[in-house]
Amino acid sequence: MKNRIDRLFEYIAMANKKVDCVLVSRASFPDINFFYFSNASGGLFDGGFLLLYPDGSSKLFTSGMEQEAAEKSNGDFEIFVYNSRDEKVRLLREHIKGDNLGFSFSSIAYLEVEKLKETFKGNLVDVTKEIMYTRAIKDRDEIKQIRKASEITSKTFSHVPQMLEDGMTETELSLKIEFDLRNNGASSLSYESIVAFGANSSLPHYESSSSELKPGDFVLLDFAGKYNRYCSDMTRTFFFRSASHEQKMIYDTVLEAQMIGLDALIPGAIAKDVHDAVAKFIDSTKYKGKFIHSLGHGIGLETHDALGLSPISDYPIEENMVFTVEPGVYIPGFGGVRIEDTVVVRKGEPEILTNYTKDLMVI
Repeated sequence: MKNRIDRLFEYIAMANKKVDCVLVSRASFPDINFFYFSNASGGLFDGGFLLLYPDGSSKLFTSGMEQEAAEKSNGDFEIFVYNSRDEKVRLLREHIKGDNLGFSFSSIAYLEVEKLKETFKGNLVDVTKEIMYTRAIKDRDEIKQIRKASEITSKTFSHVPQMLEDGMTETELSLKIEFDLRNNGASSLSYESIVAFGANSSLPHYESSSSELKPGDFVLLDFAGKYNRYCSDMTRTFFFRSASHEQKMIYDTVLEAQMIGLDALIPGAIAKDVHDAVAKFIDSTKYKGKFIHSLGHGIGLETHDALGLSPISDYPIEENMVFTVEPGVYIPGFGGVRIEDTVVVRKGEPEILTNYTKDLMVI
């Protein structure tokens, strides 16, 4: 954890911000950054907080209810326990150093900020961007957890062909997928699964319904499992019983688009250029304007984690960043195809963690 804290304060220094310590709160708007910087496990730590210091040290403050969980964690932090609001405020006042307190403005509720102002009279400094950049580069342990989550997800995708039945509903398939993910070792879902049959697949953020599966349908499946708090993300599109010439053309276009995106995802590339390369290719086909979302997003403790691959992502790609690469083509009233993988940026070609086949499959 010291390496993560050191890197955070390096980014803060690069931004010429004066910060004496950083607060990460699990109060009224629980902040996932708490687990990133503490590696605390076995508890929720609601209402708790961390203080991070420029020397790489940290202190965890929690209620007595989760003292044992804190003590059993792998985090390298001092533990302070409070049993009342007054004790919590006293500890906060005692351990905040200096006059400049950093925290992520995007990860704390307004009410909590107002309470903080009553306790701390110094300057509040937004370090949202610096935390985001810190989290974007994954360390070896993080990649290990994401790889495991991706292996679980890929295994469940390999079971999908045996799950599909004439007349089954999207909801029925969604339940089978969730059971299989958990049976394979997922601690929970990374996000609510998307199961879209037929024309429903033209909606990128579709909510599964009672629509029934019939021959000739697109079967767009976007689901993933989580492991040790870390997420994976994956999409495959199948065809049930048969696939028309048009369906196959859409699939081939999206698959080629993803290959272009993967080839462009190298250290030193500007993130928006990776997206633009894919969008330019799709717009050169008959499906111009049918790629209607960003190419991908960071993934880690959150499904949409840290930085992304969008038309406005103006930052350089670095080794060990982890992204999804998920081009799609969507035709309202007809259907859509999306192919998505979770990948690690490497010096050569990216490492694909979600390794189930991308061959066009008619099931």
